[in-house]
Order: sequence, then structure tokens, then C-alpha cells
Amino acid sequence: MKNKFFLSFIFSLSLLLSSCGSSAGSDEEVQVFSLEEKHFLYNLFLTEYLWYDQVASNIDYAQYSDPQLMINDLRFNSPDEWSFTMTQQEYEDYANQKTAGFGFGYTTNFFIYLVRINAPAYEKLFRGDQILEINGKVVTDILVSQASQNLNTPSTFTVLRDGTQMDVTLTPSEYSFNVSLGKIITQGTQKVGYLRFDSFTESSVAEFETLFSTFYNENIDELVIDLRYNGGGSVATASALLDNISNAYASQRQMYLDWNANYQHNNDNYTFEDADMQDGNELSMQRVFFLTTKGSASASEAVINALVPYLGVNNIITVGDDTHGKPVGMSGRVYLQNYYFLINFFVRNDAAETTSFDGIPATCIAEDDITHLMGDENETMLKTALYYIENGSCL
Repeated sequence: MKNKFFLSFIFSLSLLLSSCGSSAGSDEEVQVFSLEEKHFLYNLFLTEYLWYDQVASNIDYAQYSDPQLMINDLRFNSPDEWSFTMTQQEYEDYANQKTAGFGFGYTTNFFIYLVRINAPAYEKLFRGDQILEINGKVVTDILVSQASQNLNTPSTFTVLRDGTQMDVTLTPSEYSFNVSLGKIITQGTQKVGYLRFDSFTESSVAEFETLFSTFYNENIDELVIDLRYNGGGSVATASALLDNISNAYASQRQMYLDWNANYQHNNDNYTFEDADMQDGNELSMQRVFFLTTKGSASASEAVINALVPYLGVNNIITVGDDTHGKPVGMSGRVYLQNYYFLINFFVRNDAAETTSFDGIPATCIAEDDITHLMGDENETMLKTALYYIENGSCL
């Protein structure tokens, strides 16, 4: 892992900041986007940016009053739809799994598809609930946003759950959330470890280390990792997850970051931990199942791809939908209160292979069944994986 201001990330902002509640509030004054900062940002595009040779060399960057708008105009479209900026506070909140609001995501028809673990809405709203009203008014995106930002003030959500209409009182607040849950599933004579993993945050390693200890102690036969909404995050966290999946490749390269031609000295290798550094809870899986959707991006795809040279493509089973398609990542640069994440490198596995910008194709097509909780054995994606474990084919 790099130092605080030069962290390597592989994530998709659009997925990272999905509609699960508002970001934590801040009393900081709005920062002026100075000419010096504009020059700093423009220079990043001309030097460290992966597609530096595709950047317009005669742009009048003085015209911009917003850094994200400047990024949008300078980035190489396509494929770059990901380069972005965030404030220092937003970055620190993300890294430490802190935010504010209710903590749920919903579809265009106001069906709940995700509730963050330990958020204010956790175990109050559930996947499949449909929001009908908020405080007696027909639900709209604006009403959800307003209620979410009205911290510490209760709102009444009228929802339809399993055909029954009911009222649920939710109070938005600042909160810390978890990104992982695990369980052991008995499938015939086999024990299956199921890991729900929502984001590769820097502080999530301790969470999944505990779960892998349980998997190890229970001597699981198969492993299913649910990455369906995981838009990525820290490369070092992805490396730590790979360490826990297999202890059979000590010191061998998992993946590396391949910068542009002028910055090859920044290329960085990530390896399986040395044998003397293993703490005893690592598995030795010969096959892994991943639950994926278009929301599975970046670090999620890097973990899947990193296992290919070692386990073989036939022993990596993806269930759900093709992944997002983001084989590139960024190292953050900081200027005053702003962090800039521009695409800097391809992420390659030990065989020098990247994933496609079209995503990793699903081995077994299965719908994201929001009528069941994630981890429910009757949920279509997990049910398909369990069927494959028992029968050797897709459902």
C-alpha cells in the first residue's frame, strides 16, 4: 500500500456512491478552484494519466469553476468514464466506512435492493420492500434525498412488503457501516462458505479475516463470494482477500499495476504473502464461485482475474451477469482539500492479462433476485451457485 496521499484504487465512483443515503455533512468552507489547482490537475492529465497522449494540449483550463467538470472534459472518452475528484473528508469517510443518511439503495420503481450492514435502515427495510410514501406523500427521488439529508429527524416510510402495506420509522444519522457478512451452508455432504463483500475499503480486512477464520475452522469444501454490488476499492485490500482465499502460492505475484510508457517506474507488484507471514486462517481453495452483476467492478474483477493463472479459468465460476468492465485503476493525488483520482494504470494478473472493458462474462446467467435477502439459499444467484456445486452445471 502506498502512503496516505498516493493510495492505489480500482473502483467505479458511480457504483461506490450509489443511492444508499447522503454523505456525511461538513462545515468546511467551499474551496475555491484556483488557477494553480487547475494547472496541477491539467499537468496530471498530461503526465501520469494512462491516456496522456489523448489529452487536448490547447485547452483553456482557466474557464472551469468545478474540478469534476474539468475532469469530464479532459478524460479520454471512451473508455474512461471513471476519473473523478472527491474531497478529503469524503475520502476519509469512505476509507473508514463512515457516511450519513439511511443506508439503502433502491431501483427506479423504489424497490429496495441493498441495505448497508449496520446502517440506520438495517433490519428495518429489506430487499424487495417497495417504498410507497414518505411522511404521507407519494415517494419521489427528491423526497428520499430530502429525508436522508434531514439528519436525526425521523421519517415514516410506507412500504409494501410481501403484499402487506406497513409503516416503518427511520431516522437518518451519521453512522459506520460494515461491508461483509458470512455463513456456512450445508449443501449435500459439503460445507460451503458464503461471503457477502460489498466494498474493498481499507478498513474491511479485519472484517473478512474473522470470517475466513470461521471458514477455516469449519473446514469448508467450497467458497462463494458475493460481489454483486462491489464497485471496488483498495488494491491492497484486494490482495489481502486473495491471501485468504489461498495459501498455496506464497510469495508469487497476484497482479501488477502497469502505468503508461513514461511512468513504468511506478509499476507495482502485489504478491501472495510469504509463508512465514501467514497467520493460519488462510484457505487453500482449488475452486471459487463469484456472484457478479454489472455492479461488480474494478477490484472485484481484479481478484477474479488474479486467480486465473493459478486455479485455471474452469475453476473460477461466475454466477449472475457479466461484470462492469473496468480493468484500470488510479493512484490518488491531493491538492489542498481535493483528492484527484485519474486513471493511471492497467491491472494485470501474473500472466500479464487484463480483463475486458466489456467485463468478465458470467459462467451461469442468473437474475439478481431482490425478493430474497443476500445469502438466502433460495435467492436465485446463490441458489444457482449451490446447484452447480452439487450437480456440476448451471441451474
